[in-house]
Parts: sequence; structure tokens; C-alpha cells
Amino acid sequence: MKHVKKAVAQILTGTALVLTASHAGAVSVTSTTETFNAAHTITNGAGTNAIGTSLNNGGGIDGSGRAIATGHILTAGAGQAGVYHDYTTVKSWADMAIDLGWMHNADWVQINITDSGTYKIKSEVIGFRNAAGSANTSNATTTTTYSPMVLDKTIHPAFSIWSLAGSAFTGATSANNPATVQSPLAYGYTTGGNNNTMGFNQVAAPNGTNNSTFLATGGVNGFVGYSNSGFSGWYNGNGDLVGTGSAGSSSGTNADGFLYTDLTVNLGAGSYLIAIGGSCVDLVDCGPYQTKTVTTLATGATAVSKAYGTGWHELTVTAVPVPGAVWLFGSAMAGMIGFGRRKQALAV
Repeated sequence: MKHVKKAVAQILTGTALVLTASHAGAVSVTSTTETFNAAHTITNGAGTNAIGTSLNNGGGIDGSGRAIATGHILTAGAGQAGVYHDYTTVKSWADMAIDLGWMHNADWVQINITDSGTYKIKSEVIGFRNAAGSANTSNATTTTTYSPMVLDKTIHPAFSIWSLAGSAFTGATSANNPATVQSPLAYGYTTGGNNNTMGFNQVAAPNGTNNSTFLATGGVNGFVGYSNSGFSGWYNGNGDLVGTGSAGSSSGTNADGFLYTDLTVNLGAGSYLIAIGGSCVDLVDCGPYQTKTVTTLATGATAVSKAYGTGWHELTVTAVPVPGAVWLFGSAMAGMIGFGRRKQALAV
């Protein structure tokens, strides 16, 4: 009976988390003139294509009852989900060029958790950005032409999350992240290669030698986890094996054909730093692209490559409720204990 009482006490003293909506409409964004049209591109109030740096991260509550981020700061708790919108490049979390994330192209967000508990962190692609693509250019030595944009929905979202020692990330620039030699295990390893100042280590805690000095300098004190919807089973520039994510991660396709990735994890009250980007280390199915052809006028030589576009993403942080069955079980056990006590009292 002593062990039963202890188990029930642990159940009954757990935090009751409130379930809130976790899927935002892919059609519109509350309190902004920018909306998603039927083609999942961004249009402004006049109905023409619009390209912005963010979508409605001005605070307040959206139509689904979620707290909208203020700038790059998102707050969530047991009874309040949070949402953040912005765009990211298709190769910013994992790019073969350095086998790490591009610090200056990833989308960095601080998450403030008000209540300890279990949370689902989800990054979901919800539209194309700049569907028109780049225009042809020329100069005295070369011409550059672009094919029409292919609106490929295979943007693979991924993110990493670290804990912060304080209430704010104080890192400023990539100058805090010195170049280090690339691991010979790296997917795109070349002898003598290095991870220059723009790489960040996306699947482990910063340790001062793994391309993450700027994280530790800015106040990061631990690694929480990651989720990756892109190519997996490769080693990054630090020699870390990159998989589909930490325990509790999953990925899939939403109703509009875009991809999402999420991580369900226990978080204590406090502040966290998250880096969001596209995962395309194998350079296959990276998302919207144009065929880029550069022609050298003097020789007629051509160089053909893919120029990838960008996608709008939505980050949501939602508390995961304790299943109702747990509470029913706890109530039943409490009743049994009470019944046992009454029997003991009658027997005396």
C-alpha cells in the first residue's frame, strides 16, 4: 500500500497542462495585410507578390488563440501556445558546403517557457517566398539567365534547440565563431577544408572547439535536441552523426503538401535558443528552384547550377496535456486508498 500511495502522489502532483490548438491556417496570417493565396505564395493588400522579412511577429493573440511572437522572442506556457512566422533558406540548417548550418541564414528565435512541462515544438513550411525568382543579369564579362521558378514543395525543415543560462541570448556576430578544421568524417569532406566562421554545430552542445563558440559566448549552456525532416545518416563538419532527430522527434507532410518536423520534449521554465532552417545536405529535393546558367562572353563557356528559393515557415510551441486516462487512473487509485482506510478504521 505504501508503494501505491507514493505512485498516486506522483501522479496527482504532476502539472496539468492545457491543450491548445497547434495547427494554424495556411490561408491567412492574422493582423497583417500579407496573406497566402491559393498558390501558397505571399501577396500584399493589392494582390501582388510581396516579399518581407517576417510575417506578423508583432505580439498579440492570433485567430487560433496563440500568443504571437514579438520580433524573434516567443513565449509559451501550460495554458498558452506560442506562434512565430518568418522565412528561411532551403539549406540553412544543413548544407553540403560546410556540413553544418549557415549561422547567418538560419532563423534564430528565443523561446521563453513560463511553466515546466512537456511541449511540442513544430516547424512547418506553409508557403513559397519570392515565387517569381531571380531575373536575368549581365555585365561586361558574363551573362546569367534563370529558368522560370519550379515550385517544388520539398523544403525540408529542421531545427536545433539549446538551453540558455540566463533570460537572453547575448551573442552578436559570427566573429565569435573562429574557423576550425572540418572533420574527416564530414559528408562533403575535402582535405584541408574548414567550417569558416558561418557554421554552427546543430546536433550537440557547444564545447568551444566544435564551431559553436558564439553559442557558448552568447549564453548557451546545454543542448536540448533537434528534429530533421531532411536527409539523415551523415556526419556533419564536427564529426557528429546527424539523424532524423532526438528522442521525441517526428516529421511528415501537411494537408497542403508541405513538410513539417517536430520535437516533443520536457522543458523546465526558462529561456531557450532555437535555430530553424532547411536541411538539404545531399542537394536533392531541396525545394523551389531555378536553373541558373552563367555564360562567359569571351569563350562561350557555360556553368549550369540550381538556384534555390526560400519558404515561409511557422514555428509553434504547444504544451502537451496529461492524458485524461492518467487522471482517471489517479482518481480511481485515490478512491481505493480511501476505501482501504475506511476498512482499516472499521476493523479497529
